Amino acid sequence: MAQVTSQTALNCGCEEEAPLNKMSVFVHGMCDAHPDFAFSRHWYKQQENREGVRSWLGKKLFPGADPRFGYAAKYDVLLPLTAPGDLVRVGTLVDRFDDTLPPYEQHAMIQVKIMLDPDEAWHVGFERVRSYARAHFAPRFATILIAHIPATGGLKGQGNHVHCGVLSRELNINGFGGACTTLCSDQGYEAALAAWREHKEQWEPSA
Repeated sequence: MAQVTSQTALNCGCEEEAPLNKMSVFVHGMCDAHPDFAFSRHWYKQQENREGVRSWLGKKLFPGADPRFGYAAKYDVLLPLTAPGDLVRVGTLVDRFDDTLPPYEQHAMIQVKIMLDPDEAWHVGFERVRSYARAHFAPRFATILIAHIPATGGLKGQGNHVHCGVLSRELNINGFGGACTTLCSDQGYEAALAAWREHKEQWEPSA
């Protein structure tokens, strides 16, 4: 019987892969002043072996393990008007972003979480959030909307809400550009919150 050495172990592909480096997160949480709005910034501390935005997307689209009820209730992709058409597919979008994010670039995305009014049909609330994201984020950035409606999975949950994942790099006809440090900052948080407050007061459902 041949002796197994450390060198043969390396050559046989038995070595364990290094764990992926996850995104770090800083959260501006909900509070009495804005109980329906939270904002989080996602960035990388390491340059190598990054987990990628694809991981965030998977956890939001498939928040449960049940094969029938474990899906998000609804999702949508909003793109700038000049963005390449193939990026409207959410998997293609996040994979292209992850594959082309330079290793020196730390900022990955921001996420806005908006709680929906429990006394309003959730699809109406989703359209209100969609209109807000289209106006505030989508002219420059790719934005992914994901609705979590616990009742559709037979759950009580913590209330109906929509996640708005906004990729950090501006997007135009030539693809992704550099990351926007303003979007991923306290200034970006304040601008997003102010825009939401104004939009939800002015928006009215279409007939």
